[in-house]
Amino acid sequence: MKRFQFRLEPVLRLKKIKEDQKLKELSELVAEVNQRQSEIDSNDARIHSLSSTTLSGSTDLREYSYLQTYMRQLLTRNTELENEIRSFDEPVEKKRTEVSEARKEKKVLELLKENRFKEYMHSYRKAEKIQAEEQFLADLYRKTREEIYGDDRSKRDPKVFTYDTGGVERTGTEDAGLSELRKLYERYKK
Repeated sequence: MKRFQFRLEPVLRLKKIKEDQKLKELSELVAEVNQRQSEIDSNDARIHSLSSTTLSGSTDLREYSYLQTYMRQLLTRNTELENEIRSFDEPVEKKRTEVSEARKEKKVLELLKENRFKEYMHSYRKAEKIQAEEQFLADLYRKTREEIYGDDRSKRDPKVFTYDTGGVERTGTEDAGLSELRKLYERYKK
């Protein structure tokens, strides 16, 4: 029996490529969001460290005002970054739906492939079973002939491979046109 071949394999490969492409696009968007979030976290850590430091008596007012201005700039930058992250919400959600649709399309083809493979295996096993049964019947026929006639090959029927017409009426004495399986059937039918 020929090996299993899924005819829609090229389509399945294209669906996998499409899913991978959508996942890559989604990961790029999420990477940009994560980059902005890490910058916000870094700015918050700087603000926290600057606000927790104690000023010494030698620090003048100008340095203190620079420090306050720097902290306000960090807070403003964090607000801008948070707005940018919110602007990514819709595209990220859109990409997620595209990825889920691509996965569904691929999954449908994978299920179809699995079902076709199961059908193939069922027919393969059925053919193997039929072949094994035929081999068993042939061995059984050979053994019974050997039991009846022993090693004397002259009394055994020669193997004749003929074409069975099926529709032609035959008398009980004509054996030549029957196939080997039909002979077995006729013999064990009694």
